[in-house]
Amino acid sequence: MADKISMIVFTGTDDKMIPVGVISQAAAALGYEVYIFFTGWAMFKLLKQPMGEVWPKEFEGMVPKLKEGMARLKAPSWKDMLKQAKSMGAKVYVCSMMAEAAGLKKEDFDPTLVDDVVGVTTFLEQAKGGQVLFI
Repeated sequence: MADKISMIVFTGTDDKMIPVGVISQAAAALGYEVYIFFTGWAMFKLLKQPMGEVWPKEFEGMVPKLKEGMARLKAPSWKDMLKQAKSMGAKVYVCSMMAEAAGLKKEDFDPTLVDDVVGVTTFLEQAKGGQVLFI
């Protein structure tokens, strides 16, 4: 069986989205099967018209320094890292129940980021046998 990592991404704050990009890109580059399931507030980051940056209140004072550091490192955005992971085979899904509750359809999501809108059972079947991270 191939190495496999799956992520359930619930929060839509940018401090959590950066690790989603980093982990998905690194795992895909190492040849892992990568499955990412966006639910809750995180799914709104994948819309064609996404919500803007959101940082936890307690981290707001550190955001400028973090952004400076990321720019100095020439680090790609979390979206670009996620797109890179997808180009290496990672799959990105949005939770169908949460999308429906919010009145959203597959067409509302950025097709360069989202492969499909699926139920949790579909995601769990794909994640079976691998490591699952909750972000």
